[in-house]
Amino acid sequence: LFTRCWAAPAVLFIGVAEGVFRGYANTVVPLVASMTAALINLALDPILMFQPIGWGVAGAAAATAISQFGAAAVYLQQLISNRMLPQQRAQKAPQVETLQLPTVADTTNAKGISRTGSRPAMGVIGTILGANVAMLAKQGSLLFGWAFASRRATTLGPAHVAAHQVALSVWLVFALILDGTAVSAQVLMSRAFAQKDKPAAKSLIRYMVKFALFQGLVSMLVVNGIDFAVPKLFTSDPEIQGHLSRLMPHLAVQQVIVSLTLVIESLAVGGNQFKLLAIGTALATVASIWQISQQTTVGGIWGIGIMTLFLGRLLTSCIATWQMYRLVGSADQKH
Repeated sequence: LFTRCWAAPAVLFIGVAEGVFRGYANTVVPLVASMTAALINLALDPILMFQPIGWGVAGAAAATAISQFGAAAVYLQQLISNRMLPQQRAQKAPQVETLQLPTVADTTNAKGISRTGSRPAMGVIGTILGANVAMLAKQGSLLFGWAFASRRATTLGPAHVAAHQVALSVWLVFALILDGTAVSAQVLMSRAFAQKDKPAAKSLIRYMVKFALFQGLVSMLVVNGIDFAVPKLFTSDPEIQGHLSRLMPHLAVQQVIVSLTLVIESLAVGGNQFKLLAIGTALATVASIWQISQQTTVGGIWGIGIMTLFLGRLLTSCIATWQMYRLVGSADQKH
């Protein structure tokens, strides 16, 4: 932990820079940065962990920290080369299309008050802070729900918690794959929302929901196809294998729900429905925790508890997306 903490500035910078490039619909730079970090980590792990250096676990942590600084360097180089940093934009017009924040003059003139200024309006800062707080609450409730599921599995016994961790690893692999479409949905919807283009928003919602359903069905078929191999691949313990065999059908069915949830939720995020998503996710987490606390097997945790979480999130994201669609092009739309 001490070694990893040195990478905290790099991790923070990576998160911000990735958001910047996502805002410009540039997914190539984040891909290059991630690949750079992975290659550095892959190269340094054996060097730092084993002899002659022999740092062990600390070496693995150091390799990860160094790789994150490598990714941060890629982002910094791209920000500089594209003249996206504030001081560069002041000296010369940027080579990329930029987002213009409302100024104090823009905001106050809309209320009939004549003021001048070039600083970002306090309303914009308030909007950013409000979105950050809402998304922090949303992610925090999700993390708490997952942590509670792991804790409950731990109380059921070693075989249950082992099966739970394997299932979570498999679930994360597919969730990260499905999340690529969600990122695209968020970027495209934010453009349509900012331009008040209701026909484009309607078309995008229809297309993305169809694609989310399609990729979810494909993922479900893939999980069904590998369900016989996963238990034997991860463990030789017959009890854990038995739990995993009973878990795999739940993971397969959840692929469709997870895909729809991630994509529709991202559409709502693109339409600034942060508060509604935060409230709905918190309520879904509470319902999920209650269900998980009643379960006596890891299969129940996933088949009922985790499913409750994602069904609640899916319902919330549908409501939030509908609310966003109603606001597109209306007088109540907020920038």
